Amino acid sequence: MKLKAKQAWTGILFSLPALLGILLFYLIPYIISIYYGFTVQNRFVGFANFAALMKSDTFWLAMKNTAVFSIFAIPLAVIIPFLIALFLSTFDKHTGFFSSLFLSPLIVPIASVIYVWQIFFTDYGVVNGILEKLGVEPVQFFKGGWAMALVILIFVWKNCAYNIILFSAGLRKIPKDVREFARLDGANHFQVITRIVVPLLRPTTFFVILLTVISSFKIFREVYLLYGMYPDENVYMIQHFMNNNFNNLNYPRLSTASIILSIIIIAVMFLLFLYEKKGAE
Repeated sequence: MKLKAKQAWTGILFSLPALLGILLFYLIPYIISIYYGFTVQNRFVGFANFAALMKSDTFWLAMKNTAVFSIFAIPLAVIIPFLIALFLSTFDKHTGFFSSLFLSPLIVPIASVIYVWQIFFTDYGVVNGILEKLGVEPVQFFKGGWAMALVILIFVWKNCAYNIILFSAGLRKIPKDVREFARLDGANHFQVITRIVVPLLRPTTFFVILLTVISSFKIFREVYLLYGMYPDENVYMIQHFMNNNFNNLNYPRLSTASIILSIIIIAVMFLLFLYEKKGAE
């Protein structure tokens, strides 16, 4: 018992710095946000801040753009790395070399990456220069629907590498004999992937989806560097809305939006874990 108690206290002491960091930088600020969400000038107003936020067109524009981005970006950031990892798994050699090539977005500083994207996709950039020589009208990538497409492209490109590595690791754990036996039983390549590979990759896929969903809520940095504080309305995200309210010192509206966003994130995470639990049964 003394040994167990000593090990327990040792674990607590080693965990204490991380727990203090979570308390100071996450839990306490979140409690303060809840306080601001239900008050105006230190006066309790109930759900008045939430009701006012529901009437804000800017808030709904930010929510709509965030939803559109998530609906398209998250599946693409999962499916494309899976297909690439599946293709790389066909090579017996040099798989690690090809996988490491996709790590460049994680190594290069994000400011340098955004600068390169601006060189390529501005109105007088490389891409429009090529289109002009081909006799095609220049495309305004920073406005309209192209602005959202560019953000999705950056997100997929940036998160592709890590997801490829995770899927490659998961594919290596699947015995090749299982796939070979399935082919001997008459299964074609598509059936092997859909009925054997995909089900066996379920834990890896769940982890990849979880990380991708978390990363999708961190896209503000790239959008901010690419488009500025007040971007085109097609890429005005909920993070822009909260950042602008922070700059305007509108803490009740900022806190209310952050509470709603946190509830959405918790709900999405709960559904993902519930789906994974049912699949594991």
